Amino acid sequence: MNVAISIIKMIGGLVLLIYGMNLLSVNLKKLAGEKFEKILRKATDNVFKGLLTGILITVAIQSSAATTVMVVGFVNAGILKLKNSIPIIMGANIGTTITAQILRLASINENSILSLISPSTLAPILLLIGLLLIELKKKQKTKDFGQLLIGMGLLFTGLMTMIDMASGFSDLPILTTMLTKLSNPILGVIVGALITVIVQSSAAAVGILQAISTTGFITYSSTIPVILGQNIGTCLTSVLSSIGASKNAKRTAMVHLYFNLIGTIIFLIGIYAYQGLIGFSFWNSPVDMGGIANFHLIFNIVSTLLLLPCTGLLEKLTILTIKDKKDNLEDDEDVNQYLAILNSLDQRITGIPSVAISNSLNVIANMGELSEINLRKATKLLDKFDQKKLEHIHEREDAIDKMDISVANYLVNIGNLDLSEQENRNITALLKIEAEYEKIGDYTYKLAKSVESMKEKELQFSNIADKEIKVMYNIVEDALVKTLDILKNEEIDSIVDIEAIREVSDVYREKYKTEHIERLKNGECSVENGIAFIEILATYEKIIAHCINISVACLNFFKDDEYMTKHQYLDLLYLNGKIELMSKKEEYSDKYKLLEKDNKFKIN
Repeated sequence: MNVAISIIKMIGGLVLLIYGMNLLSVNLKKLAGEKFEKILRKATDNVFKGLLTGILITVAIQSSAATTVMVVGFVNAGILKLKNSIPIIMGANIGTTITAQILRLASINENSILSLISPSTLAPILLLIGLLLIELKKKQKTKDFGQLLIGMGLLFTGLMTMIDMASGFSDLPILTTMLTKLSNPILGVIVGALITVIVQSSAAAVGILQAISTTGFITYSSTIPVILGQNIGTCLTSVLSSIGASKNAKRTAMVHLYFNLIGTIIFLIGIYAYQGLIGFSFWNSPVDMGGIANFHLIFNIVSTLLLLPCTGLLEKLTILTIKDKKDNLEDDEDVNQYLAILNSLDQRITGIPSVAISNSLNVIANMGELSEINLRKATKLLDKFDQKKLEHIHEREDAIDKMDISVANYLVNIGNLDLSEQENRNITALLKIEAEYEKIGDYTYKLAKSVESMKEKELQFSNIADKEIKVMYNIVEDALVKTLDILKNEEIDSIVDIEAIREVSDVYREKYKTEHIERLKNGECSVENGIAFIEILATYEKIIAHCINISVACLNFFKDDEYMTKHQYLDLLYLNGKIELMSKKEEYSDKYKLLEKDNKFKIN
């Protein structure tokens, strides 16, 4: 009965240990926010920076698996290259050993001055401070820091519970028998890997081993292969997380596996060869918490020293394992190069909202680029209709729709997290922007279908009507390009340009409608041609209207000022910026007058 109770309590201690690690990791990522992306970008300079970055991040979040999953996510999102991710993963393996070094403090003599920093002393202090910060402070960042301290306190509490309960196993003969069998290196590696797979953390698995070592039953011979296996077991998390990711993301996960697998093979051969030929004096001696922590550290440092010069070979090995597929796609019509960015909408990095929001912004910018391409290609069909070109326009429109659904779902998922006020505001703005670009995509496709309808009815615009359409196209093209500049380059001042273009567009549209009606009256144009002409002008008008909506949403995204509706912004612009607006309006009017006079201008 006592043993059963000890097992139950030990499981409870393990739950506290794992939950504490997760709480620590989650809240550190919330506190760090966009700093993680900046740190990882800077880590691409050289292998030593990458190594140090991996160590520091893993020391902070107490999990090499979490760091590796994050790195897989960043590679998948295009933030990191495969080659640059390798030293970070190696550093993560070293960083995770710090947990065991901290946990070994539990074995410090209570009469020692170092007992003040032992887990049994620190746990209640950290829990108390964390609780006070959560309950007494109003700032969210302070509360997050309080949660972080509670996570660390729970981690230590769980460990101490496990150590206390492990003493209940000391009288079990079956335990001695089982641990003796672990001296078989292959069995020991398998058991170590399985334990880590179950608890999903090598640091927690090593912590379990450290707790069991307090019984005095396990020796170096039975512990060493288990620790090696634990380093392999932790790779499963990153491998599973790479399912459905890009090839380079999968290769990044494989780097983690190959690193630990190669290191384990080298150590097994080296250790057992030495033991067979010469022999370790401590081989059958009981191992303590410090011995486990030290071997864990030695394995990862030596493996890193051996494999760090071989990062290029590791990269080639993963490329040989996960090969590229050959394709013969034309760049001009290939939508896959745009759809590839959907890999950046990675669930692995939703825990870092600032990075997830940044990636969503890039996907939406791709929607804008596809819309601009479709506008240009659809208008060019007026000069020479090509069914194949129409199909490509349709493919791009489908791609815009796919991006719209993917990014909307992704942003909604991020919105369900515990976010800052600015992050919530940014998500709202991005949801509006992606919806507007989806509508622009619809209108560009509608434009292409209008041209197709003209082709089927054998309709053709007169030279004058054709020139007017192309002038209107240039007006709309300017609006789309300026809108993309705001979104991609934070060109907020260009919002004035878009409103000026909209005003000029209204003038030209009404002018061209009137002239077209006169041509109808004079019999210079058929009714069907007139309907098609007016329909295209209306489509252009709608696109510019959506450009205005996007520009105001961008203003709310990039500025920390109070939220502003479109009408509020326009009221303010016409009140305080009227002089600048009139100047811009005159500038664009002069530009399009020159286009009207040019008898040879073409759409690029």
